Amino acid sequence: MGWVVVLPLGMGNVRVDLRLNLRDAVNAAMLRLRIVLAVVFLGFATLRPAAAVNPPTVLGDTSMPSADDVSQRFPYGISGKTPPELIKINYEGQVPYHKHRINLRVFQGCPQIEISDRGRLWATWFGSNVRAERAPFHKDQFSVISTSADGGKTWKEVFVFDPSELLGGGASDPLLWKDPKGNIRFVCHRNIDFKGKDEFASSAWEFIMLSPENEHTAWSAPRLLGNKNMSIMKPLIFPDGTIMRSLDDFRFVGTPDKVRIRFLKEDFDGRPIFISELPADADASFAEQMPIIREDGSLFTFYRAKRGQKFAESFDGGKTWAPGGYYPMQFSINTKCILKKLPSGKVLLVANDVQMKQENGKRIYFHLDADGKQRSLEKHKTSRTRMTAYLSEDDGATFPHKMLLCDDGVISYPSATLGSDESIYLVYDQGRGTIGQHTIFLSRITEQDIMAGRLVNDESFLNNIVSRPSDHGGGRREGDSL
Repeated sequence: MGWVVVLPLGMGNVRVDLRLNLRDAVNAAMLRLRIVLAVVFLGFATLRPAAAVNPPTVLGDTSMPSADDVSQRFPYGISGKTPPELIKINYEGQVPYHKHRINLRVFQGCPQIEISDRGRLWATWFGSNVRAERAPFHKDQFSVISTSADGGKTWKEVFVFDPSELLGGGASDPLLWKDPKGNIRFVCHRNIDFKGKDEFASSAWEFIMLSPENEHTAWSAPRLLGNKNMSIMKPLIFPDGTIMRSLDDFRFVGTPDKVRIRFLKEDFDGRPIFISELPADADASFAEQMPIIREDGSLFTFYRAKRGQKFAESFDGGKTWAPGGYYPMQFSINTKCILKKLPSGKVLLVANDVQMKQENGKRIYFHLDADGKQRSLEKHKTSRTRMTAYLSEDDGATFPHKMLLCDDGVISYPSATLGSDESIYLVYDQGRGTIGQHTIFLSRITEQDIMAGRLVNDESFLNNIVSRPSDHGGGRREGDSL
C-alpha cells in the first residue's frame, strides 16, 4: 500500500508517490524524512504560514466590556459577550423536581473524561429533555457535568451548563481537560440565534475547577475563548507549558472552499502566540483534529473526513502544516477518533474499527479479524461501532496492537485521560437517542491489555455505565419523535 502526497505547484499538481508498504514494517522515521524531502524539493507548496493569520480575524474580538456594561449584568442587554454560568444540581436541599433531572432526559452523547490528582473522575456530555441534536443553535440542549469518587463505579450529576434562558440559547460539544499545572478546565460551547447580528452567536468559554476533589467544586469566572468550535478535542500541551487548541468553524462544514481546520497556540496565561491552518479540504467534515508531539519534536494529527481519517504533519511546532491525504489504514469513517502520547512513548489511538467498500452500489461495512480476513458487519451496519483501542510503537506510522472495547450498537465519540498509575480511562457514547440506550460508557484499561488484545490487568474493566436515563425512568419511549 503506498502513500501519495499531492503538492500543488503553479497551475497543476505534482504527485509524489512515496511507495511504502506498511506490512513490511519500513522504519517510520524514513517515512517522515521522505515526506520532508519531497516538500523541500517541491517548494513547500502545501505549507501555510501562521504569520498570515491574525488571531482576532479568526477568533473575533475576545476583549470583554467593563463589569458595569449592560451586557455583563444578566438578564439585561444580552449579547454574545454576556458571561455564561454553571448551575449546581443534586445538592443537599435542592428541590428534587428540577428540570435537569435524568429521568426527563431523552437524548445525550459526546462525552469527555478527566481525572483529578487524587483520582476523582469527572465527565461531561450534552443532552436534552426535548429533542435530538439540532445544529446550528442546538435549541433545548444543555451540558451535564458528573463526577465519581470511587473509580467510576457510581456517578453523580453535579452541574449543568444550560444557556436556554438567554434568548433560547443551546449548548454543544463540552470539554474537560487538564492544563500544564494540573488544573481541570471545562470548556462550554454556547449557541444563540442573534439573527446574524453578533459575532459571538456561537462562542467558546472556559471555566477552571477550583476544588476538584469536591463534588460541588467552586469555579473561576469564565473566559471567552473565541467564536470557533474549540471544545471538542483536548488541547496539546508542549514541554514548555504552552498549549495548542484545535479549532474548527462548523458553520462552513460542507463548503469545499472554506479554510476551517486551524490551530491556536497560546501561552499559559491564554495569550495567543499564533494561529495556523490547513488548506481548505472538501473531504473534511467536523475535523476534530488532535495532534501529538512525536519523538523527533514534529507534530502529527488525524482529522475526520468522508472516507476515513486524513493526516497532517508539522515540522516547526505547528506554525505550518503539510497535509498527507488519507491514512493507509481505514478507520473512524466520518466520525471522531482521538490520539494521545502515553508516558511510555507509545501512541494511543481510540477509534471505530470499521472499514467500508462499495459493491453493486451498496456500502459494505467490515472489519479485519486476527487473521486479516474481512468480516462483514451483520448486526450493526454502520461505521460507528466497534470502538477499539490501538497502540503504535512507531509514532503513529502503524498501529499493530488493538483491543475491541465495545460493539454493542452505535458507539462513537471517545475521550481519554490517564490515572496516576498510568491506567487509561475512556468514555464514549451509545445510541444517543435510541430507546433503551443513550448511554455513556466508561472503560479502564492499560497498555498491557491492548498489547494482549484482551483484559489482563486485574483492575481493568470495560463498559461500566456512567449514565443511562432509561435506568432512572427516563429515556426515549415508543412513539416519541425527536
